[in-house]
Amino acid sequence: MSLIGRRSHAVTGARRYSDATQSPLGTDEVHVYNMLWGIPESMGGMTTAALRRIRSFQKYGRPLSQTVLTFSPRMHPDETRARLISQGKMRDDVELVNIWQDLRSRTESELETLEGEPLRAPVPEEDGEVENITAFYDVFRSARTGTVIRRNYRRADGSLLLTDVRDPKLGTRFILHSPSGTPMTEWRRPRDFYNAWISAFVTKEPAVVIVDDKNISEFIHEISDRHFGLILFLHGTHLRHPWKGDHGQVLPRRVETMRNFDRFDIVGVQTQQQADAIRAMGFSGDNIRLLTGELPAGSVASEPPMQRSMGKAVMVANLIDLKRIEHPIRAVAKLRDRGVDVTLAVLGEGPARPKLEQLINALDVGDRVELPGYVDDVPDRLKSASFSMLTSASEGLPLSVMEAMGAGCIPVVYDITYGPRDLIEQGKNGYITPRGDIDALANQIEAFLHLPPESVNAMRWSAVETVERYLPEAGYERWKAVLEELLPSKGHDDRNGEQIQPVEAKKIKCEPISCGTRIEVELDQVDPSIAETLELVFAARRINTFFICRNSRVTSRRLGRRIVLSFDVEDEKFSESAGETFDVYLRRPHDPWTSKRRLRTPKTYRSETIGQWEWYSTNKGNLSLRPCL
Repeated sequence: MSLIGRRSHAVTGARRYSDATQSPLGTDEVHVYNMLWGIPESMGGMTTAALRRIRSFQKYGRPLSQTVLTFSPRMHPDETRARLISQGKMRDDVELVNIWQDLRSRTESELETLEGEPLRAPVPEEDGEVENITAFYDVFRSARTGTVIRRNYRRADGSLLLTDVRDPKLGTRFILHSPSGTPMTEWRRPRDFYNAWISAFVTKEPAVVIVDDKNISEFIHEISDRHFGLILFLHGTHLRHPWKGDHGQVLPRRVETMRNFDRFDIVGVQTQQQADAIRAMGFSGDNIRLLTGELPAGSVASEPPMQRSMGKAVMVANLIDLKRIEHPIRAVAKLRDRGVDVTLAVLGEGPARPKLEQLINALDVGDRVELPGYVDDVPDRLKSASFSMLTSASEGLPLSVMEAMGAGCIPVVYDITYGPRDLIEQGKNGYITPRGDIDALANQIEAFLHLPPESVNAMRWSAVETVERYLPEAGYERWKAVLEELLPSKGHDDRNGEQIQPVEAKKIKCEPISCGTRIEVELDQVDPSIAETLELVFAARRINTFFICRNSRVTSRRLGRRIVLSFDVEDEKFSESAGETFDVYLRRPHDPWTSKRRLRTPKTYRSETIGQWEWYSTNKGNLSLRPCL
């Protein structure tokens, strides 16, 4: 169905989409598929949080089954599963599946369930310098440039399973081979291959797929004919510079996820601040739910120690630039220069270690700052430390702060987007200081150290009480409510490989309003039921910034043959896009981003200047706006 069509077609299409929506699940008795790219031996916060949730589902819920699906060709799933079970991080009733292990075990008839397209040409011969990554995975590089030109994925017997090749004539080709070595089918993009496998593997019903990994969320939304609920869990920021405001660039690794945000049935965010930032992009937010990460069971002290060395600080963080560990180190040096005795232990490891060690030496704080790396006694260290610090550029809902509060260790943190504001009440259970201000951080620490013991003890108790709502059982209750209300829907996608044509407007009119611009778009032969749902999309040409205008006012003209859509476009939406040109599109909610259609101006249209923006017709006759010269 086209975005704008004649009435008979539009009505049919609207009815077809309505039929695709089912009743709420009404239960947490479902098959749960959890999506991770891989599970490294040294796990970060995202993987740790996902595994905690999986354990909570098994302990407090009623899943019919739980499966972890992974995609990394470097994984050894059986070894990984055994390690996780021995460490108590996975129960033995949870299945761990890797795409490559699964495909290697499939018969030819089972491989045929992966829907691809017919072979476009013979498989190119192997070329280049080969590198054996694993027993099942080879990489070929160009002898001239060193770039990867081919990847071969093999079965246990050495036969070819799949070839990922850069064909000089046809571009990227993912070619699947039968156990006998015969090419069977192919895909043009990696995401098409991955989605074909997901669709072939996730067959149990009722089912829900929970996506934690940002790599997977970038493509799984393209599955249109799905029979499972799709939940995205955002572990971190979606914006490149969230501290600048809510209208900036999307993170490069989140672009397709955010463009297709409304194609997920549910999106779990960890803070209200991030939920508000997403709604500021123009999405309705109807699918947003607050689904926070979980603290491990037993991590909230029933009797937090009150007698601690007041100047003893701890920071749990990987040694990476994002965490800005140099800031707490400099704060310790500033306090030393004031005669204030503070020590700091940073628990973690990472590539920033050499320069942090150089900074410690340069500031001569080696007797006050230590970098012990990964340690096994984090809970004990948190219970003995007086306060913790976090100075990251951005976060989701920082588990390190929650764990510190659960141990009665007072957080002194930057005003990070996102997280601290949802946890900390200033002066009651911790402190939030201005982002990036090392002097303010040092000042707040000094003020805390001068508090009377009774005030400090009250803060420790308050910190513990704050994070009790993040314990596993309470966390699962939030997930249970989401599963019971879930409405699995088949997102529509009617592209069929056809080139997307612009929508021709019969008339376009812009006029100033107090907050920006009101634009009226007059269209011909549009069904009112579709017209009232249409969104106006503004996408910057050079950067990953876009926003949506919804809730248009719909009126009819010429005896109802024409529909007029009126949208209010706020100047604030452009506040972080100085000097950028924006193209204008129409889009149906839940359509793939690639189905949006340019808005073509009438031939009589003349550019209009409203405030600091010029609305104009491009060389191809489409509507755009740019800053006035």
